[in-house]
Amino acid sequence: MLLLFTILLVFILLSRIIENIVKIPSTLSLIVLSFLLSYFFPTIINLSDDKFDDILYLMLPVILLPDILNISVDELKKHYKEVIYLAFFAVIISITIAVFITPFLLPEHQFTIGMLIALFSMLMATDAITVSSIMSKFRLPEKLKVYAESESLFNDVTALVIFYFIAMPMISGGALTLIEINTTLIKVLLLSTIIGIFVAYVGYYMIKILKNSFDQLLVIYLIVIVSFMIAEHFQIAGILSIVTSVLTFKYLVKKEFLHNSDDEIKIIENNLDSSLLNFINNVPSLTKKNFREYKKESEFIGIFANAIVFTILANIIDISSLLSYYKEIIIIFTLTTLIRFTLISSMTMQLKLPFRWAKALTYSGAKGALAIIMVHSLPDTFIYKDMFNAIVVGNVLLSTFIYTSLLMIHIAKHKENYENDMDDNEDKNISVEKIVEIIKKDPLTGAYKTSFIKEILEDEIARAKRYKSEFSCILIDITSTKSIEKLSHFLGDVVLKKIRTNDNFGKLRDGRFIVLTVGTSLSGAMILAEKIETIVSLETTSDSKTIISFGITQIEDVDTYETIMEKLEDAIIRAKDTRTEGRIEIEI
Repeated sequence: MLLLFTILLVFILLSRIIENIVKIPSTLSLIVLSFLLSYFFPTIINLSDDKFDDILYLMLPVILLPDILNISVDELKKHYKEVIYLAFFAVIISITIAVFITPFLLPEHQFTIGMLIALFSMLMATDAITVSSIMSKFRLPEKLKVYAESESLFNDVTALVIFYFIAMPMISGGALTLIEINTTLIKVLLLSTIIGIFVAYVGYYMIKILKNSFDQLLVIYLIVIVSFMIAEHFQIAGILSIVTSVLTFKYLVKKEFLHNSDDEIKIIENNLDSSLLNFINNVPSLTKKNFREYKKESEFIGIFANAIVFTILANIIDISSLLSYYKEIIIIFTLTTLIRFTLISSMTMQLKLPFRWAKALTYSGAKGALAIIMVHSLPDTFIYKDMFNAIVVGNVLLSTFIYTSLLMIHIAKHKENYENDMDDNEDKNISVEKIVEIIKKDPLTGAYKTSFIKEILEDEIARAKRYKSEFSCILIDITSTKSIEKLSHFLGDVVLKKIRTNDNFGKLRDGRFIVLTVGTSLSGAMILAEKIETIVSLETTSDSKTIISFGITQIEDVDTYETIMEKLEDAIIRAKDTRTEGRIEIEI
């Protein structure tokens, strides 16, 4: 066991090193490394199908917790129609189309309708574990990630309900009416949601009582595990209970944040006159700092649990079985891919989204371990069990490797377009946020106005000191006999395209700008300044009357807003004094 644990840690480390060097998601490396291990050393990891299912059920709540914690409830509310379409209607439509077409593609097999519903309910739903693991590796618009990750979480529920409550009874020879199907669906969804909400409230009030950080973290994990166990005990949708419990817990905690700051502890003074419930309600549960730390810790634990799942997944691959049914695997994979692409394309066209989003969402449709659990649930007497097992495992592998490879190529090809989408993919209607944005930012350059950038700089200085993180600033000075406005507009356009979403660009006065590079060392700020300098120099190469100077500094523990500005001013002066024949100079 110790050897296996050591190998697992080594594989996690190697896969993450490979990911950092060649940008291949760690999940792919884990599967390959684990398969090679099980192939050459079959006795080290030797798991039966039942053991695989047990381990996955054990890891499932742990893996899903960080993914759900990072889902924005506001984004879900904003895009609930698209999520419902992808997670519910698209799954049902896809299964219906596939059931109709498959007999023409595989006429040699005598599939019944119940068999085909079972097969495609396993394959049409994307796997939350796989999708969240892969999508987190790429820098994409938040809305696009919300679509992919929300779909993968919620369409599992649809697929599981169809598989266990419709397909399985049909395979066993039972007859189902439309009323029975609707009644079962409503019962499963309603009970799963009620269980999730109830467990979340119990856990929320327990955290109010337990003030030790470790105890609170345990309660958060108990919320997802207990909600899952109760739902599975009653044979309803355990994943939906997990999602509901975490989202409810997040709602309760965020609601409390609106009334309590991180440093405030509000306990009612008239305890004797208050009921116990009122007293508990006024005891704070978590601070924002603790909540952020728990999210980060859950991500670390989730990485380890995810590695376990992909490691044991590679162990159950039977190459001979996959080769025996290679024709069926390829046909079913092609069919499900085309159906998925068609339905997603219709949604993106209806919403007037870029067509590249349809490709990205199609490639994010990897299948995973849950499909394998479902195929293992088929009775041993089922005539096509070996074939269905091979088809499901084959499609899991093909979708994981082919979809991920195509997604990487697609994102690399459209990298600049997706970066632009990150700024432009929000609704175009004027909202309160847009009005605030107009007030805060200079309309010519898109830079924060003086008072706002000063406030942001002071906050970032305090944050860098508190968390001991790196933070640098770039001061840009423009001197020209020509129109400063035109140059400022061009510079603003260049800077906004080059900085990251967590960096900030501000205007101090005409011809004087500042870039705040969060979490960046002096060398990183220097690289960014050189990129900006290269583009600006090309634009002003024929303009000898324009002089642009860059001053760079890194924040130290003793720095304040005033000392930062002094160091930047000194750097600008040195840049101007050391200038020879060049029109652009960078100084630290």
